[in-house]
Amino acid sequence: MKRQIAVLGLFSALALSAFANVFDYDNDPGGGYQFYFPGNVNRLVLDDIVRATDLPVKQINVVVFNNSGAAQSIDVVVYDADPVTGAVGNLLATANFASVPTGLSQLQVAGGPGFLAGKQNLWIGVRAPVNLFGMVMSPNPYPTIGSSQDLFAWDQNGDGTIGSAEYFWFGGNPVANFAIEVMVPEPASMIALGTGLASLLALRRRKR
Repeated sequence: MKRQIAVLGLFSALALSAFANVFDYDNDPGGGYQFYFPGNVNRLVLDDIVRATDLPVKQINVVVFNNSGAAQSIDVVVYDADPVTGAVGNLLATANFASVPTGLSQLQVAGGPGFLAGKQNLWIGVRAPVNLFGMVMSPNPYPTIGSSQDLFAWDQNGDGTIGSAEYFWFGGNPVANFAIEVMVPEPASMIALGTGLASLLALRRRKR
């Protein structure tokens, strides 16, 4: 019985690790940045993205530039897109970063089981308490995985919402620098897990 419990514990651990980390949105070249979009004091700036899947999200990477001269406490926010108009919809998540240093930083928003599952069209952005802080624009004209329009949302009047006149198009299709990582079952690990569980059941049948 003790052996069976130990074996079952082993396969439970395998089940938790039987996932491959895969990007379903990627526009993070790792360098070559030239521009950023500062939103002004406590004003949202958001970019639209379309993920390649609607799987639960493990992590969102957002590259920002802090030109304010001091570390800042800022929020990364995630909204869904209105299913009819594509406009900024409902707030889904807010992650606070208490001390973002000056210069370039990659912020990592941790997800978890069920996080953003079923949400393929999103708006992601930042809100900072100073003028000279914003999302970095990728030098890539298009994401390598997923898609994004030549469109940003900016709370220009500072009322905390995105109005119909607060969507902006830019020439050259600039896209904010995001990457989204999801967890998907890894076939080799799942096959090993299934084989192990089948062996365990066979062992129990023989002992009876």
